[in-house]
Amino acid sequence: MISMRRIVIAMACVLASMGVGAQDVQFPFPEVPAMMTDTQARLKYVLENFWSRYNFADGSTYNEQVGEQGFSEFINLLSYADAATCKRAVDGLMKYICGDERMTKRFDSLTDHYLGNPNSPLRNDVTYEQMLRGLLSSKKVDEARRSRMEFKLSLVARNQPGTKGADFEYVDRVGRRHRMYDLQSELTLLVFSDPECEHCHELMPKIMGSKVLAGDRRLKVLSIYPDENVKAWMQMRPTLPHNWSEGRSPGGKLMHDQTYYLPAMPVLYLLDKDKKVIIKDGTLEQVEKALSANEK
Repeated sequence: MISMRRIVIAMACVLASMGVGAQDVQFPFPEVPAMMTDTQARLKYVLENFWSRYNFADGSTYNEQVGEQGFSEFINLLSYADAATCKRAVDGLMKYICGDERMTKRFDSLTDHYLGNPNSPLRNDVTYEQMLRGLLSSKKVDEARRSRMEFKLSLVARNQPGTKGADFEYVDRVGRRHRMYDLQSELTLLVFSDPECEHCHELMPKIMGSKVLAGDRRLKVLSIYPDENVKAWMQMRPTLPHNWSEGRSPGGKLMHDQTYYLPAMPVLYLLDKDKKVIIKDGTLEQVEKALSANEK
């Protein structure tokens, strides 16, 4: 169970990443009833009443900055709540903004910045999907914007946690063809990477060097190059851990069809024995934590 202290620390980290100190916090948070002491109940109350004291009618630059700060904290807190609470919280926000064209555009822009940007520390596809669905319910979205949002939703909604990860074909280094579903294991970690990706050069050694991954006998790791530059993939020839499998998508089909949404690699997916998604586009730390928790 998450503690309120942990929530506060998480919020402080978000503010620090934005260059905002605690003394600068101006967003009018809802006041939680004093008799409500259960942490999860308090989190639920805060999220479902998060926007109740914010003045959406004030279009001043200062108030928009306050609203942006509030939004970043709102989506951060959503990551700690259950699905039902998240839906009610997002629906509550939509009641304030979906009748106003200016506010709809404003929160669409914030959603793109904090949830659609692959480099955002707050990016979360589950929350992104919820926000896109909410914004699409607005009658104040013009056709061009609606088309763009629907396309993004079609990508983000793929392979969400709890659904079966899409199967795909891959070719190993000696030309043999395989299917991801043919891997038999209690847990599968998909590692999508690109030999020409600088971020991959930074993170792949850490992933390959993980003692948690190496020591988990339930886990099979499949490293996949999803694009079509076979020469670059062959030239890199990384030294993978002995218990990893490796392959490339023939003709770059994975990337062309966007079977998996890969905004910035490397991308990690943790699947269960039935190939259902446990973690989508997670960090190494999240995967290691999930493996440790699952083991217990």
